[in-house]
Amino acid sequence: MQQPDYSISTPENVDLHLEIAGLGNRLLAQLVDGLISLGMALLIVIVALALALLINALPMASQAQSIWYAILGMFSVFVIFILINCYFIFFEGIWQGQTPGKRVAEIRVIEANGQPIGWGGALIRNLLRMVDNLMLIGLVIMLFDKNERRLGDMAAGTIVIRERKTDISTTELALSGGPGNNLLDIGRITPAEYDLVVDFLKRRNSLAKSHRPLVAQKLAKYFQEKLSAPADASVAPEAYMEQIYHSYQARAND
Repeated sequence: MQQPDYSISTPENVDLHLEIAGLGNRLLAQLVDGLISLGMALLIVIVALALALLINALPMASQAQSIWYAILGMFSVFVIFILINCYFIFFEGIWQGQTPGKRVAEIRVIEANGQPIGWGGALIRNLLRMVDNLMLIGLVIMLFDKNERRLGDMAAGTIVIRERKTDISTTELALSGGPGNNLLDIGRITPAEYDLVVDFLKRRNSLAKSHRPLVAQKLAKYFQEKLSAPADASVAPEAYMEQIYHSYQARAND
């Protein structure tokens, strides 16, 4: 397992380990998002030019045409401005800290406490994006900050992490094969917390017999409180962890 760059301790003394995204991944995400934004802006320009040609073909006075040209130009500039400034806010808000570029780079924005980013955090960190881009201020600050945050991240209380792809099978996890639990609000679990579940299921056989049930019980209690799901006496802690794994996998494959 790769050494984590960032750790969070929950009130239940459960450690969540995360990897900071790194400058290269963030630049890749920025490049992809920039190309998408540029393509959408060019599409708006093409539509505006087509409408301009249509206005030119209509039988109307030159003064009226000039007014319509001015309206079309101002509207196009306004739409492009909104697109450029709201692109990141929109996607990070609806995709819980990801944009198309971040999905390609397999990174995600989360709050510093490990929780998914909300609309407020997405708004704050991206309102400062123009300041960060000014003379590469954000890049310089990232080079000196131990968690590679830019000004927007510092103001919003966020970090950017890598989403590790789990390349293990159910055989390696030694699962019982039981189904997930449809009653679990699995959307509350962050990618880092899912990594914690997988890490336990993968390593539980190597734990000492006296420690294994204690660790399982502690983790099960943490996730029961996180998911607001009362403990079911008929479900053992390890079986509960397996339910979380299956439910998360089912949600990811929907």
